[in-house]
Parts: sequence; C-alpha cells; structure tokens
Amino acid sequence: MSHVVCRLPKAGLGNQLFPLMHAAVFSELNNIPLTVIGYHQIKIGPYLRKEKSKRHYLGFFKFEKNVIAAFLDELKVRKWLRQSEVVFEPELIKLKEEQNSNKVYLFEQIPAYQDYFYHLRPYRSLVLNLLMNLISEKHLKNIATLPVPEIGVHIRMGDFRKLAPGEIFKGGHVRTPESYFINIINGITEISGKKMSVSVFTDGYKEEFEELLIPENINIVEGNTDIEDMLLLSKSRLIVISTSSTFSYWSGFLSDAPIIMHPEHIHARIREKNKEDSLFEGGFDIAIPFLNKYFKKQGLKK
Repeated sequence: MSHVVCRLPKAGLGNQLFPLMHAAVFSELNNIPLTVIGYHQIKIGPYLRKEKSKRHYLGFFKFEKNVIAAFLDELKVRKWLRQSEVVFEPELIKLKEEQNSNKVYLFEQIPAYQDYFYHLRPYRSLVLNLLMNLISEKHLKNIATLPVPEIGVHIRMGDFRKLAPGEIFKGGHVRTPESYFINIINGITEISGKKMSVSVFTDGYKEEFEELLIPENINIVEGNTDIEDMLLLSKSRLIVISTSSTFSYWSGFLSDAPIIMHPEHIHARIREKNKEDSLFEGGFDIAIPFLNKYFKKQGLKK
C-alpha cells in the first residue's frame, strides 16, 4: 500500500501551506491516503523577538491529533520510510496504477520564491475546496460571522527588519515601507472619490506604525487566529499584499479580488489569468483602466 506524507516544515503558516496543499492535491488525484506530521511545533523565536503573533497553529486543521496520537503517526511514517521506496516531492499528476505500488510520496519542501504557486496554479479550484475541507469548522464559522473588508491590506512585520534610512527596498526579509501602503491607500481614495474602509492585517503592533493608522477609516483587524485572518483577508474586495510574505500571497491565491503588488517585486503570477482578465495582479496606478472599471462595478466609486 502506498502513502502520501506531508512533513510540515518549521515555518510560518504561509510556508507550511505549500507542502500541505501539494500533498493534499497529490493525494486527491491518486486516491492515496494522506498523513500529516510535524504540526506539534514549539516556536521559541516569536517569544524571544516579542512578536505579536506567536504562530500557534494547533487546532487549525481537522487532521490534527493529540500529542500521543501524533507521535504514533511519526513512528508509522518512519517505518514506511524504511520499508518503502520514497519519492520526494513528486509531480502533481495522476499516476498509472502500477506506479502506486508500495511507495511513500513525501512532501516537505517550500517552493522557490521566484514562483511559489507554479505547481498549484493549475489546480487552484481543487486547492480551494481541499483547504476548506481541511480547516476546522470553528474557524470557518467565525469567519462567516465577520463583515467582508472593502480594502484588505496585509503588512508583514514580525521577524522582518525595518528598512534602514537611505536603503533601497529590495524585498527579502525586509518590511515593505509604510509609505508604500499610505500612497496606495491615498490613490484608492482618489479613484473611489471617498475614504473607503481599510482593514489592516498585520503581525505588528499599533505603536510600530507612524502615520498609517492616523485616518479614522483605517483600522487594524484584531482578535482572530492566523488562519482566520488569512481567510478574511482573502475575502476583501481589493487586496494589498506585503512583499516576500507567503501569508499575503496565500490570501491572494484564495481570492478572486484584484491583488496590488509592489511593482518592482513581482516574480510570477499568484493565480492563472482567466478569459475576462478579472484576476488582476500588478502594481498600483490610478490610471489603470481595470481598477477604475472594477471600483465602479463593485459600487466603490462615489
């Protein structure tokens, strides 16, 4: 008998979702049972750095078990790895039956930043369905009770360092400048002709922002778990993402709304284009015809 195994990396939620959903898609395509291990993680870094989010993900997914049951799964996986042929990071395709015999298909890698969703883009609809089926019901119910954000802005801070004075923003583990988000919000106001409600999703503290939160129409979303924030951000009618944040990118991947990306740090599309080109992804410019039409269609213009 063959098995699909996902060993979750010691990383944030966005990075963990890549091997998890690669494994889930492969399992679904080939009707091979999926076993997930590595979710009982203790992350010391967020405490040492005094981050707002401590990255506790237990209880997010239906496959999670108590410590003892999870340890027994770890032992089973070790046995499978010793006794079976191991196929690392297999291609997401439907295999011929004879290729399935007594193998372990192991997923544990985070894709290269140049194209995070290369393997998942063709299966986007399937990924959405599988992920919703994996997430615990209590989180889905909580999200269903919350209002849909008009403008959702994700600002990654946490273990990303602040841009030094005079330093040119090149992405990586550097915070996207606060001024960048302010300029986009001001541009959105110019397009819409009114101050729209802006919901800021961030792992930073209010005190870390100098100007962004001054206007009354801009508020930090608080009180949700990380998975709830990701899903709620994905429901926004327009999403502004942080550079180098896979949390941001996953919210965009799960969404049908336009995604505003830093124009100098667009490595690849997050979602495939559709015939109507309604899945807009790109840098912000008030002269972009699509955004003006979209705002009007959504009733976001004054």
